[in-house]
Amino acid sequence: EAGESFLEKIIFHKETKKFHLYNEEISYIMCVLENGHMGQLYYGKRIHDKPDFSYLVEKCGRPMTSYIFEGDRSFSLEHIRQEYPVYGTTDYRHPAIEIMQENGSNISEFKYVGYEILKGKPSLKGLPATYTESDEEATSLDITLHDSVMDTDLVLTYSVYEYYPVITRSARLVQKGDQKIRLENVMSAAVEFPDMDYEMIHLSGAWARERYVKTRKLEMGTQAVQSLAGTGSSSE
Repeated sequence: EAGESFLEKIIFHKETKKFHLYNEEISYIMCVLENGHMGQLYYGKRIHDKPDFSYLVEKCGRPMTSYIFEGDRSFSLEHIRQEYPVYGTTDYRHPAIEIMQENGSNISEFKYVGYEILKGKPSLKGLPATYTESDEEATSLDITLHDSVMDTDLVLTYSVYEYYPVITRSARLVQKGDQKIRLENVMSAAVEFPDMDYEMIHLSGAWARERYVKTRKLEMGTQAVQSLAGTGSSSE
């Protein structure tokens, strides 16, 4: 299966359901997992394309872990890297999206239904975002996932730039059903790394000293940068 390409920057392999976004410097590879969720396989320097990257899906049995499929103790979303993780269905970590339904449930099940490849980079209505001067500067990919209980689409958008080692991401919801849903939290993206040997760099400080570069090693547990002032503050 040679796949389908558009401007040779986004390739989709139908047989293995693998997406490969790339330019001259970087590659971003993801796939549709067995349960219909999107899996994150690779993000780094440019690599050659191939029909199947299934060996990058890290599966193995672990104690005290919940599994999806009967008789298969290797497939658990708690350990497999995902594009946009949700709470439940064997993954109990902090999710990328939290939706409260009318019945009080906050369990989501967004499964892959299709994709579309677009020229350029679509704008984000009402939000600040990077942009292109012409459609030739970027190629974009929309991946649509669907939750059948809420009858709601989740559209993940990726844009790969022609001349920069950059891939932008955003997410949007399209509610089709009649029930009211409340968005508790919706992230632009989630990035799962294969190990924990990383540093976090952010700007901290005070008035007249806002651009104070702070570097710290990522450790186990939740780490965050936030403002308690309601807006971006000088002591953020």
